[in-house]
Amino acid sequence: MLQSGDLVYITNNIKLACALFTLGHKFIEGESCVVESDNKRDIQFAFNDAGGLVSQDAFKWKGGLEKMTSEEPLAYLWAYAHNRDRLLDEIKQAIPMVRVKCGDKTLLYPKNATAEQKRKIMTKL
Repeated sequence: MLQSGDLVYITNNIKLACALFTLGHKFIEGESCVVESDNKRDIQFAFNDAGGLVSQDAFKWKGGLEKMTSEEPLAYLWAYAHNRDRLLDEIKQAIPMVRVKCGDKTLLYPKNATAEQKRKIMTKL
């Protein structure tokens, strides 16, 4: 529970919250919450900011990789979080593939393949 004079850092950025948590910064138990208004949900993560270390890391995070040294652990976490998003974007745009197995052979074809394309592919089995 918060006490008068406690230093708190609050963020709704889940990537930043994960990075801060991974670096060992402590959540303030029972103070993180979800705020709903106008059919929107806003998640607030609260961290103990005694000593200002959480704020310092959050400031670096907001500056992006350009504001960090390449060997900083926070730089690796920033790159990881953003690369994960790029990979998810790629997968979301990819055309699903159908796997067909026959004996020891396996073929893949795009889910949106035409009947003619499927017929040609199946002749390879």
